[in-house]
Amino acid sequence: MSKLPPDFLRKVKDAVNIVDIIGEHVVLRKSGASHTGLCPFHSERTPSFNVNEQKQLYHCYGCKKGGDLVSFVQEMHGLSFVEAIEELAERARIPLPGEWSGAQSSDDPKVAAARAAAREKLETSYRLNMFSLVYFQQQLGVTEHAKKYLAGRGVDAALIKNFYIGAAPVSWDALAAHMSARKAPMELAVELGLIRPSQKNLKQGSGYFDIFRNRVIFPIIDNRRKVVGFGGRTLPLEKGMPDVGSDGPPYLNSSDTPVFKKQKILFGLFQAQKHIRAADSVIIVEGYFDAIALAGSGFGNVVATCGTALTPDHLQILRRLCSKVIILFDGDRAGVEATERAMVTGLGQGMVVYGASMPEGLDPDEILFEQGSGAVIAGGRERMTTIVESARPIIDDRISEAAAEAARSPEEKSQAIRRVAAWLRQFKDPLGLELRMESFCKLSGVSRQLFNRAMNEDGGIQQAARQAAQGAPNPPPGPPKSTANKPQSGPARISKRERIVLGAFAFGSRFKTILDLSGGNLPPKMTFSDLFDYLPAREFVCRLVNSDVDMARFKTNPADFSDEALDAQVRSIITEAAVSETPPYGDSDVQLALNRCLARVWARFSQEIKKGLAQAEANKDAALQAVLMKEYLDVQRKMKEFNEFYDEG
Repeated sequence: MSKLPPDFLRKVKDAVNIVDIIGEHVVLRKSGASHTGLCPFHSERTPSFNVNEQKQLYHCYGCKKGGDLVSFVQEMHGLSFVEAIEELAERARIPLPGEWSGAQSSDDPKVAAARAAAREKLETSYRLNMFSLVYFQQQLGVTEHAKKYLAGRGVDAALIKNFYIGAAPVSWDALAAHMSARKAPMELAVELGLIRPSQKNLKQGSGYFDIFRNRVIFPIIDNRRKVVGFGGRTLPLEKGMPDVGSDGPPYLNSSDTPVFKKQKILFGLFQAQKHIRAADSVIIVEGYFDAIALAGSGFGNVVATCGTALTPDHLQILRRLCSKVIILFDGDRAGVEATERAMVTGLGQGMVVYGASMPEGLDPDEILFEQGSGAVIAGGRERMTTIVESARPIIDDRISEAAAEAARSPEEKSQAIRRVAAWLRQFKDPLGLELRMESFCKLSGVSRQLFNRAMNEDGGIQQAARQAAQGAPNPPPGPPKSTANKPQSGPARISKRERIVLGAFAFGSRFKTILDLSGGNLPPKMTFSDLFDYLPAREFVCRLVNSDVDMARFKTNPADFSDEALDAQVRSIITEAAVSETPPYGDSDVQLALNRCLARVWARFSQEIKKGLAQAEANKDAALQAVLMKEYLDVQRKMKEFNEFYDEG
């Protein structure tokens, strides 16, 4: 991560009001010391979303999302921490610090000047792309054959506006001449893939020619609302139109530039992000018209790749917004192969990607609109809904297909086993892996022993697969090591009792006396953090306790602990405490939750002593046995104090 000077983030937060930012997405109404509205992160009819302007925090009492200005921008737009800071700094018109490039801080004026120049070039690139977008939009208004073509593909005025669609005129250098007349930086326009120097010695004109000529133009906009590139679909030349050399590939995309990386951008994501979040799923298609047609038919959660295969970067961006990725590629051979590549890419990222089967020979927009007239096809939306809703994990379909191939001959069986093994070696979830190995062996008639050999062929089965298939190996004998206060794994969600205890810390001085008294009942050498099984909560409380922060100060300034690495569930609990005037639970609730946590800590501590006793007995260490037995009896007496709290209720 880029290095942040200590006061930079605070300066940005002070310059941008959280109410103004959230107000762009939510209708907020003043309610006492706070603002309320419908949550942008989940569907609701009664407002449960609360924004505290004084503390610059938000919290939803429905879905429990909460945080500060930076986390809202991250969550709302699917940005990384660094991208969110850049977005807010730009809005506040605060220059990024010299160290922001990620390099070490330096007093060398040449280094500082180079960084400043690089940032200025980046911002000029965005402005030049926006300049070009406005030009293409203006051209669409006067380019009749482009409007006619769009209408024939079912693209109406609302879709043109929503996707900022434009047109490149039937001209060799119209955009270049326009740029030259406006004194635009021509060399930078060349770098951005908008124009190119003419190879001819032109005595008139700009000396450049346009890359996009006689095409419908699709601006590509990132999640920060910046125009980063363009895609163009060539238009048929009508009678009397000059030949401007636009008979290249049907689709043409901007080349990679400092602001446009095809492997990191998805067409339509800016428009689709709120729909993706609401549906908790995204539909990925191959073409611009496919994405636009689906969006126009009510499938708002759709995006398209920009002339490249689905990449790990694409999936990392999408997993910030939703949990389910659906591939809706064409039903031809190329589409089937691209779908399988997407499956493999997903496995490498720990994601099970879904696939929706398109009828062979049809594109998604051909199901929805009559090509040529643009008329809506009766029943097309219902048919597309059925296709999308029938999406299945691609890996499961491919396993079934491979199992069928394995029945044909020994050679095909061998190939099928190796192919499935290659896929499953990348599987991250041990339970899901075990289920799919069992499924393939059952469907194909392959023994588990033989399949395990295939899994081991390329350097050995993953540890998760080995544990799932063969059982975890027993650890070698040795002296007992206490792990009671250092669990290696934990639950995926925080329990109700731990949520209350963590909330008690967040409410600060309100529960300080109860917390201090309970702290005296912890086992030896344990701290408040040991009360939690949920690891992010343990880490947060450990940091809180070790920081010597006064509880009252923490209550009024929770943003001190609102950083990039903070777990979403933990952030939700501390921001709920920050925006609430009174706790949602009383002293008795907190005491009960604390006692239940204490009981679990003592139970774990007791089990560790028992393990040590067994090991000492096996080693015939009488002295150690005596010490541990006394300690065990002491623990049992202590546990009786919490016996009534063992039941989780």
